[in-house]
Amino acid sequence: MPDGARLFLPSLRVAVVVALGTIALFVALAPAPASAAPACTRYAASNGSDSASGTASAPFRTAQRVFDSLAPGQVGCLQPGTTFAERLRANKSGRPGNPITLTSGPGEGRATLLGEIFVPDGATDIVYTNLNINGRTSFRVNPSVNGDRITFSNNDITDENHGICFHLGKPGEGVAEDIVIDGNRIHDCGRLPSTGFDHGIYLNTTRNVRITNNYIYDNADYGVHLYPDAQGTVVANNVIDGNGRGITFSGEGGTASSNNVVTNNIISNSKDTSNLESYWGGPVGSGNRAESNCLYNGARGNVGTQQGFSTSNNLVADPLFTNRAGKDFSLRSGSPCAGKGPTSAPGSSTGTAPAPGPSAGGGNTAPALSGPALRALRNLRLSISWLSGQTFVVKARTRIAGRVKIVARSGSTILGACTRRAAAKGIAQCRFSARKADRTRPVVVAASVNPLSKNVKGVRVRLARKVPQASTLSAQATWSAGGPLVLGLRSMAAGTVTMTASHGSDKLGQCRKVVVKGKSVSCRFDVVTVPRGGKVAITAALAPASGGAPLVIRLSKALG
Repeated sequence: MPDGARLFLPSLRVAVVVALGTIALFVALAPAPASAAPACTRYAASNGSDSASGTASAPFRTAQRVFDSLAPGQVGCLQPGTTFAERLRANKSGRPGNPITLTSGPGEGRATLLGEIFVPDGATDIVYTNLNINGRTSFRVNPSVNGDRITFSNNDITDENHGICFHLGKPGEGVAEDIVIDGNRIHDCGRLPSTGFDHGIYLNTTRNVRITNNYIYDNADYGVHLYPDAQGTVVANNVIDGNGRGITFSGEGGTASSNNVVTNNIISNSKDTSNLESYWGGPVGSGNRAESNCLYNGARGNVGTQQGFSTSNNLVADPLFTNRAGKDFSLRSGSPCAGKGPTSAPGSSTGTAPAPGPSAGGGNTAPALSGPALRALRNLRLSISWLSGQTFVVKARTRIAGRVKIVARSGSTILGACTRRAAAKGIAQCRFSARKADRTRPVVVAASVNPLSKNVKGVRVRLARKVPQASTLSAQATWSAGGPLVLGLRSMAAGTVTMTASHGSDKLGQCRKVVVKGKSVSCRFDVVTVPRGGKVAITAALAPASGGAPLVIRLSKALG
């Protein structure tokens, strides 16, 4: 995901952003008839307010507020040229054919999302398009996708050599299904010097992913890594150039990536190993094919030890890029690889390939943070890991030797504090109880380092994370032949819970109950109309007594 290029898209003939005092007004004039830019439902701008209405004349301030305001089929527009430095969580879903869309608003340039995009399991039908996505301030990966039917199209994606870019699916957190990555530039991902553990696109636990019409280049380690459980992937019509490795089929333990097709790509100039390779740490995958690709100049050849994948009709030739050093990957006249790489042929989700080279306007490098903020981020980083619904661990990674103090809060309630001594480049770790936390509000962790050396300045950082929904709500469905389906729900937040059961398009019933914090409630549903072996879809939504967005969990129960 190299640094550097905006994609050329169908655009408005004239579009301006006007700032009037504290009001940002998006004005689109004379749209070109061929423009496919979506109409904006809600807006966010640098001088907006999250307490505003989100209209063009009264925009929100944050991308999260825009996203949370959208319903299926609606479009959130971010002010072009503005950096939205935040963690963006997909708290809502679209519907098939009516996705939620987040994009840059009308005007010159693009909006930049600086931070982690996180799509949890259960989130579906979302489109991220025409954005600069920069993960250099994320903890480890960006974007992180565990939901289904999520599309990234016509974006510039990088993390400025910070870590992993696309991470799709994760055991215990969700299988990413039907993801589309089309028409993007994905570059400069992964730490330098290379570690062998970072990726441009990492397909961890996935089904039916489509990676098409992208430029994937200058990533420290893997260009595209199918490991260890990527099934039914299509990687087609991409340029994959100058990465540590090109495409790797692989598996580990008891799983192996299988039935993946790599076709019509240009895979070239891999720096560490070969352009096509495999690794199997357990069973060997089957049904993997690499066919009709153009291969050139891998550090260890074009095809590594061939196990677990077949090759056919691949061409070995210099693709003759117009200006590889300038990241213009269009092909010169007479290229033997003509017809391969990004194309507008049917099968791409957008029908438009990205621009072959960077635009004159520059690319995706987020504006520098202010001196103190940048220094703090470089010297002290925080992460939160939930061990259960009641306990979480905070890790503070510090480059400064000294005493690290960590304090965790939920609103005005202090959940705990600890002090640890840490060496330079060391880790201080503390465990906290969340029993007193308000589950509808984020947990806020503040950490500071008091250096051992008097010649070094101390730093302070903060991190806010929502309490995982799974630790707030838990549900279990039980059924015995001839009896009702019983749904039991336990909540760590007080409120009103609505439980609904359905089979296909048939609604089997709904019940609403008040739940006390830390207690359980149950509902019974008549399932006599459901055939043996049929699945009942269940939704439970908690409206917290303290206010805020509802918490929703979904599960299914097979009868028989």
